[in-house]
Amino acid sequence: MTTPHPADAVAKTGRDMETLFDGFFSSIEAIRQNKAATEHRDVNATIGGISSSLWTPHVETHEDEDCIRIHAHLPNVPSNQIRIDTDTPGRLKIYCECNTQAAYDSGNDRISERQLGQFEKDIPLPPAACISQMTAIYEGPHVVITIPK
Repeated sequence: MTTPHPADAVAKTGRDMETLFDGFFSSIEAIRQNKAATEHRDVNATIGGISSSLWTPHVETHEDEDCIRIHAHLPNVPSNQIRIDTDTPGRLKIYCECNTQAAYDSGNDRISERQLGQFEKDIPLPPAACISQMTAIYEGPHVVITIPK
């Protein structure tokens, strides 16, 4: 049996790290551009199927001539864990934290699952947005924010 040359091991590690970072940053860029995950390499597959700790709820923004509507799907987040910040002019930020746990029995095993995560979404607003008249409604896992112009 031959021992691999140390330079070969270093080169392989370099290639592995490059693959990991390329997958990670292309996935982040896909999120920024709101592209479908299928268009980019799956980071979890790149690192051997280890599940990601990223929690990214779905947020949609719709604007018409009268108002801006923001729909956020925040599953497993109670209303007291959601914060909407309008302190920065021209920006709206949604913050939330999820901390849920479920346990169940499966035959002789007791299975416990926990979901932890924090989320922050920064949404630019047009100059015509009237923050002082903003309304936010919590409907189950959905938050609907309406900002008149």
